[in-house]
Amino acid sequence: MRECPKCEVCYPDEVPVCPADESALRQTLPGTPLLADRYLLKSRLGRGAMGQVYLANDTKFEARRVAVKTVRQDVLNSEDMAEGEAIARFNREAQAAASIQHPNTVSVTDFGETADGVFYLVMEYVEGETLHKLLRREGTLPIKRAVSLLRQISDGVEAAHSLGILHRDLKPANIFIMQTGRSGDGFVKVGDFGLAKIVSATFTDSTSSATPSSRGIIGTPEFMSPEQMQPEVGVDKRADLYALGTIAYLMLGGKTPFSGEMMQLVMQKIMHEPPLLSTIRTDVPSDVERVIMRSLKTKAEDRPASVSEWIDSLESAASDVSENQRGGPKLIILGPINAEVYVDDERRASVGSSGRVVLTDIPPGRHILRVSKAGEKDDERVIEIREGANEQVIQAQLRHFSAEGSQPSPSQGSSAGSSPQSSLLPGIVGCNACGARYAEGVRFCGRCGGASFTMIVPAEGPGMRPCPRCRTPRPIDSKFCGKCGYSGDTTAQRVVGFATMPHSSLPPQAERVCRRCGSVFPAHIKFCGRCGLTLG
Repeated sequence: MRECPKCEVCYPDEVPVCPADESALRQTLPGTPLLADRYLLKSRLGRGAMGQVYLANDTKFEARRVAVKTVRQDVLNSEDMAEGEAIARFNREAQAAASIQHPNTVSVTDFGETADGVFYLVMEYVEGETLHKLLRREGTLPIKRAVSLLRQISDGVEAAHSLGILHRDLKPANIFIMQTGRSGDGFVKVGDFGLAKIVSATFTDSTSSATPSSRGIIGTPEFMSPEQMQPEVGVDKRADLYALGTIAYLMLGGKTPFSGEMMQLVMQKIMHEPPLLSTIRTDVPSDVERVIMRSLKTKAEDRPASVSEWIDSLESAASDVSENQRGGPKLIILGPINAEVYVDDERRASVGSSGRVVLTDIPPGRHILRVSKAGEKDDERVIEIREGANEQVIQAQLRHFSAEGSQPSPSQGSSAGSSPQSSLLPGIVGCNACGARYAEGVRFCGRCGGASFTMIVPAEGPGMRPCPRCRTPRPIDSKFCGKCGYSGDTTAQRVVGFATMPHSSLPPQAERVCRRCGSVFPAHIKFCGRCGLTLG
């Protein structure tokens, strides 16, 4: 079977080029798209820890769509696993997942091995979005909405625990919110028990020839409990509770308690308690914070004994929460220092030493948020400002260019067919009608509707930095600016148009200062892009 790298549609081996976008197809699975003479693979939905997940049609039942998970060949042949361990784990996963019958879990309907040696798992297809996508779009959630979603997630996890099954890889990317056709959130289902550890007497690791050293660490680091990061330490259902607490922390705080590389996460989780939620979001009641922080205790014995006990306590703590907001919503952007924040292509602020930007004038509805910093890839996403929200916190995720070839972490997910954007700062243009300033590429002015723009600051190119005086791009190693002759260091950053400049010694002919708001612009700009005043 072949697959288009762009649209991810599946084709037989006889088709060399995608008919839709003319991309060269690549072979992904042995055999044809018709798996086990029953499941016709249509397109890839994503990548899992052990393989690929495809949307398929079940030919036995007309118009029935299913999700088919296949095991990667490199996993089956991994040198890090004992011979046959991956296959044994796959069989245990299928048996375990099929034994869970609960409305809040993704049902498993079939599994097996094809004549071509492809191991597969057939699950119900959940039409909707993941919790990861919801949080990326909205940032933090209202407390009662978050608790409502957590109740459904907890019920699904508790159903697995009652059968002696641990999930071991709970994260927003494998929590699905079904579309119901009504307003509000849909029904929640927990999926991907592909890394479940069977702890009942029926299914145990004793059936496998694998050793603890070959099993190693299983899970997603940001959501793993401290004991999961120590392969020699046993885990129980309180490891899943730690992951649930991390998800709750993310839903209310906009970020996970700990972040960083694997070794950093291990040290942080073993040696430190996570920072309090109230240090990120001020409207979280102390009782709610206390319940969530208890689930994130370093020692498993300090956490609640069960998921049901924890969620009952959380619901009780949140029962009296009032979320009536007076005034406009507050949007908090967390990002690296000196990053630029754009909303709907309009530059709104720079991130200061506090590591955050607070915006109070963004109207409810959907907007395009982009956070840029030189030398890193942009974080651009669609966000949704809720009507009557108190605070919404969004954590910007910028990555260095050196990591371009690496895959995103499972907790972050990835969008099909998309490629990371360059975070070299874009050019800035001004509307010829009203003077409003936007990122280069905007087609219409958000203030007056004009469609004519003038370049104010050209975009940076690789190896280039703007001149601190006139903002003309110049090579990093150059000694003088070719336009104004400035000989200072190009690394001296200077924000144009939205902050008072530290370079007070610059000649007045190189800039214009708005008398009303103090914004600074190049000499050829006639109107202030911030307040609209005519520049003198």
